[in-house]
Amino acid sequence: MTLPNEWFISMKKNREFLFDLLNPEKTPRVSKDVRKRASECLKHFPMKPEIDQLEEMYNNSNKDKGILIGEVNSELKRIAGEAMLVNTRLTSLSSSIQDFINKP
Repeated sequence: MTLPNEWFISMKKNREFLFDLLNPEKTPRVSKDVRKRASECLKHFPMKPEIDQLEEMYNNSNKDKGILIGEVNSELKRIAGEAMLVNTRLTSLSSSIQDFINKP
């Protein structure tokens, strides 16, 4: 499974790779057709600042979700603690009732 941070890393590396394909100094024996295809791929490919902005927006939106999930988990732990206390009290009450019933 690909993680979201890996998407952004992949986008940045793919963009860099396509630019390298366009540069004859970095990729000397690449055909004109391949360079043309790389250029076409880059035509609407997001620029680095746009990728960074998307990554920041994604991270910020999920930070809020993380806070919410943390709050929900804390509340669930609190409720579980209360449920254990109620269960303990019910068990004690049940035992007391049983003792009362069994008394001669």
